Amino acid sequence: MPLSKEHKAATRERILSQAAALFRRDGVDGVSVPALMKEAGLTHGGFYAHFPSKDALIAEAVRRSLHETADHLVAAAERSGDGGKERVAAVIDEYVAPGHRDRPESGCAVAALGAETSRGDALVQRAMADGARDSFERLSKALGLGDTASDEVLALYAGMIGAIVLARACGDDKALSERVLDVCRERLKMSFPT
Repeated sequence: MPLSKEHKAATRERILSQAAALFRRDGVDGVSVPALMKEAGLTHGGFYAHFPSKDALIAEAVRRSLHETADHLVAAAERSGDGGKERVAAVIDEYVAPGHRDRPESGCAVAALGAETSRGDALVQRAMADGARDSFERLSKALGLGDTASDEVLALYAGMIGAIVLARACGDDKALSERVLDVCRERLKMSFPT
């Protein structure tokens, strides 16, 4: 008996959700299709019924992850009130945070996968660029800077991503990692023009 469309969609969603978390936690090259399917509670053979290739899955997982990060940042801005400075501070506090550093599986795909995907398939690179552009535009709008990606938001994102990447790179040196987060958080707030 063939599976229903709803069951197939739910299975595809389960694979995609698991992949988005595993890729950010372990890296694209650190996750094999068999290991991913096992984590999702499925057999390896069923993968290609849902995705034409691992790269296609990576591209969708990147898009999903970037959209989720933008959702969190826009929500942080909106919760903070109407003032531009307060919104910027809320976004920086949300992103440049110990929780984000310590849980890459639920964090920003650029911070977790940017370097790796820049050397990857064109489909994956396009997904990263499109997802990043969408994130920049959504955050620009949430900060009252218009509907297009403002230069200020591009610089803000780059600084926040760099802070998380560097804080993670400190490894077991928690004191240095915390200092990176603290200093970058404060300097980013001071540098934003609103």
